[in-house]
Amino acid sequence: MSKSARMVLIAVGAVVALLLLVAVAVPLFLNTDSFKAKIEKTLTQSLGRNVAIGKLSLSVLSGGLVAENTTVADDPAFSTQPFIQADSIKINVALLPLIFSKQLEIHGFSMEAPKIQLLRAGDGTWNYSKIGSTNQAASQSAETKSAFPNLTVGEVNIENGRISVGNGPGVATTVSHVYEDVDLKVKDFAFTKSFPFTASAKLPAGGTVIANGTAGPLNQQDASATPFAGHLDVKHLDPLAMGLMDKSDGISGTVDSVILDASWNGTQLHVSKLLVDGPKLTLVNSNVPKAPKPANASAEWTTMLENLSVDDAEIKNGTVTLMTAGQSGPGSVYQQVNAKVSNVTPKSFSPFSASAVLPNGGSLSATGTAGPFNQTNNAGTPLNANVTLKHFELGTAGVLPPDAGISGMTDLQAKITSNGQTLNAAGTATVAGIKLAKDGVPSAKPVQLQFTVAQNEQAMSGEVQQAVITIGSAVINVTGTYQGSGASTAINMKVVGNALSINELEAFLPAVGVHLPQGSRLQGGTVTTSLAVTGTTANPVISGPVKVNNTQLAGFDLGSKLQALSSFTGGRIGSATGPGTNIRSLSMNIREEGGGIRTDNIALDVAGVGTATGAGAVSSGGGLNYNMVLKLTGLTSGGGGSAPAANAGGKAAIAGALAGFIPGGSSGGAIGGIAGSALKNGIPVAIGGTTSNPTFTPNVASLATSVGASAAQGYLNGKTGQKSGKNPTDLGNALGGLLGKH
Repeated sequence: MSKSARMVLIAVGAVVALLLLVAVAVPLFLNTDSFKAKIEKTLTQSLGRNVAIGKLSLSVLSGGLVAENTTVADDPAFSTQPFIQADSIKINVALLPLIFSKQLEIHGFSMEAPKIQLLRAGDGTWNYSKIGSTNQAASQSAETKSAFPNLTVGEVNIENGRISVGNGPGVATTVSHVYEDVDLKVKDFAFTKSFPFTASAKLPAGGTVIANGTAGPLNQQDASATPFAGHLDVKHLDPLAMGLMDKSDGISGTVDSVILDASWNGTQLHVSKLLVDGPKLTLVNSNVPKAPKPANASAEWTTMLENLSVDDAEIKNGTVTLMTAGQSGPGSVYQQVNAKVSNVTPKSFSPFSASAVLPNGGSLSATGTAGPFNQTNNAGTPLNANVTLKHFELGTAGVLPPDAGISGMTDLQAKITSNGQTLNAAGTATVAGIKLAKDGVPSAKPVQLQFTVAQNEQAMSGEVQQAVITIGSAVINVTGTYQGSGASTAINMKVVGNALSINELEAFLPAVGVHLPQGSRLQGGTVTTSLAVTGTTANPVISGPVKVNNTQLAGFDLGSKLQALSSFTGGRIGSATGPGTNIRSLSMNIREEGGGIRTDNIALDVAGVGTATGAGAVSSGGGLNYNMVLKLTGLTSGGGGSAPAANAGGKAAIAGALAGFIPGGSSGGAIGGIAGSALKNGIPVAIGGTTSNPTFTPNVASLATSVGASAAQGYLNGKTGQKSGKNPTDLGNALGGLLGKH
């Protein structure tokens, strides 16, 4: 090795040794405690929060101070816990001024794994809002300037941080949302000018966010009003887990990605681009009116939204599932949900468009304008829209309670307008295969609908001002009110139809749960009704009068059901009814509730048979339970003779028939009494079986009791006074024979 080379190595070694000596010796002679107090005082004055450093040491090799166990106090109005706490903070300083002049010039900070607590009060303010605002003059003092030349810090780095976001005073719940692996890099940080930044973090529920842009100057009166501009890219956003929505909103799910380009000047928020891609959300409708938010809630957000402007916003490839509170099952899924809105400002109407694929494969499209946006109540945003639905299945769309039993394929066009308080909807619809009862079957005839509805958006109540249902030539009018009330909707409706053609309605009757005897159908005539529909959409109660005139129950031979009686009228019943039953008139009061039907004050007049009065019920399964009184035409008219003679003939016919059925009955005086009662008051009949296969049975006890004869009671008990050894036949079997039922 040459002499010159050895000299270079010796020189380098000497410099290294000197640097090592300085690195070891300077910390021994430099009183870092004085700088610790100075840093604490300076930061406390600048931030307006007490700053405490557990230990401060100098590292010459790394070119800075290391502060251990550092805390920044929270606003005492929010919490006594630290706002920021860090086990270790590296403070980059200018070494020469520090060593030779004992002047502290801070060029940067670097924090590893700090913990930051953000709290939001009930009035909407945050615990960081007043940072730097309590002693602005002190922050500009000569002492502060010596520590922060021109109040500038060359670089601020935060790595592997943890931010918890929770509720402060005035909020009942204390739920916190935690953001992990928070990284922040700031260049040329200053209180008085803007500075670039980049940031990233892991969101609650596994999402991520990356942001970059510029921020500043710092608003020392309200840090939340500090201007910024930047680009935000979020992946796998969970709005509920992040606290962006409350559980009471009934919205849950995730968003694949959100891209946002925005700027905030302290008073105005301008969004140049917002893209929400792949939202997969579930909306649960509780039908409970929501209380308005306090006027002073979300102060910062209120200021932003009141001055919000959006150039373009878009939702792409969304999936929305509609459910009702308490509902089990998959819900109603709307796919390919897309929406666009542009030129959003605080005081203007903004054009929008929306489309979706319906749960059954149909389509939805809407265009119109919306705004100004109501930030305290989304439903209160004014709206003017045209909506078109094609192949909209009522039963699977999720807009009606799943247990209402309503279904049908609908094509609808509607005009919807709202002033933010009252929503008005008017339109037309065609419904094919409609079903309006749980035990109903789809109608073979389509239904046309014209409607006008007004709804109070805050109270979730509304009025059906007019709804005209047209089935062929039959026109039914519906009016009334409704009120959101929990899992269902309370209703109070009036349904009116005058002289409706039964031929038009016949195919529609099964849709409302009316089932005729098997193999029969109604032909001709009219029906008039005025029904009240109350209760809820899930469990409606339908009540009111119904009157039918001049119709035929074709395919149902009432005479065959009363074949024995027909013989006592000279065959008139059988010949008059034939293969069909002609109903001259039928009136009754009905009440349908829970799938069962109660009918009272029944008055029926059947040509060739007579009249029937009474009451009874039809169970939800179609079972019949009626008690009727029949007055037969052939007996009361006597075949055209005078009334007394006819009555006498009718009584004799019944008495003779009874005597024929009861051994030894021809000598029984009670037979005549029973026959006279049957002629005068009618024959009591119990109707059972089902709507598709009814049965007719005499009500023996009622008939005998109406006579009050001891002999009749004897017949009821099988006691005819006959000698032992004969086979008695009781009165029940006798009347059963009259009705063809033994």
